[in-house]
Amino acid sequence: MNRIPLRIRLTAIFAAVMALVLTGAGYLTLSRFREAQSEYGTATGIAQQAQQEALDDLLRELLTALPIVFVLAAIGAYLLAAAALRPVERMRTQAAAVTEDTPGYRLDVPPSRDEIARLATTLNDMLTRLQTALDHERLFVADASHELRTPLSLLRTEIELALRHPRGATELHAALVSAHEETERLVQLAEDLLLLARTDRRDTTPAGSTVHDLAPLLRSVAARLRNGSPGRAVTVDCPAGLTAAIPSDRLERAVTNLLHNAQQHGRGPVEVTARPYEKQIRIEVRDHGPGFPPDFLPHAFDRFTQADRSRATTGTGLGLAITAAIARAADGAYGAFNHPDGGAVVWITLHTLPLPPVST
Repeated sequence: MNRIPLRIRLTAIFAAVMALVLTGAGYLTLSRFREAQSEYGTATGIAQQAQQEALDDLLRELLTALPIVFVLAAIGAYLLAAAALRPVERMRTQAAAVTEDTPGYRLDVPPSRDEIARLATTLNDMLTRLQTALDHERLFVADASHELRTPLSLLRTEIELALRHPRGATELHAALVSAHEETERLVQLAEDLLLLARTDRRDTTPAGSTVHDLAPLLRSVAARLRNGSPGRAVTVDCPAGLTAAIPSDRLERAVTNLLHNAQQHGRGPVEVTARPYEKQIRIEVRDHGPGFPPDFLPHAFDRFTQADRSRATTGTGLGLAITAAIARAADGAYGAFNHPDGGAVVWITLHTLPLPPVST
């Protein structure tokens, strides 16, 4: 049944309903006519013959007119269904013409404000979202290829020079150190890309335990990044008892990225604060550097983006992007702004753990 065209199914349904209506109308007409004859009582033979002839004429007219009305109604229903589905067929043809080579192609929206127009608008919005996602993925692949090409080229150059020209032990050691650094950068970039791929998949449950107390985790990350250096001072302000519904390894990675970004591109001291925020937890990391450039601030969380003054660093531009992906995977939010008193502030919000039921 589902393989039959929709216009045929609609016509068949209408024809079945129309057949029942016409049959009922004919039956009622004959019944009314017979009741009218019975009201006149007993008639003479000639009158009875005239009544019977009138009844036969009525029956012949009904048997002639009703099938004609049925056929005309069925044809009209088919034409009406075809006309109603014609815009849908036109949209189907236009949608079939959309390919990766014509991503900007859109469906024609009828001037009317009916369901067909809303369907066309919805499909166009969907195509726009798909185009945006496709452009984003293409840009991501291009940026990843660019980031991978630089350390690979340096690594190949070091190996070629070491093999082509005789070198002493000192030069070979320096070449191996340089190759090791580039290899470490490649490994870190590969791990970052893998983490981004995992956090972008909402159906993937990350490994790790759920954070029950933020304060020890934040202080542990701050102590590790501080590493006893006065110039890398990190202060933590987090009251006890704050919880977050996120695996501890994911939160540790996000906070580490925020602190590392503040230490690398800002100035100390770096301040970490965690506070309740509208039934959530808001974690802020502030440095006392020059802040984000105004034109870079809207793109701070984009992948492979770095401010011009940080291009000389060895970063890959994925730290804040990974933090944003972790926050999204936990149904949280993220953002950044320049503090009025100087420095940059980067924040994420996370859901709190539900309170355990109170036993009675």
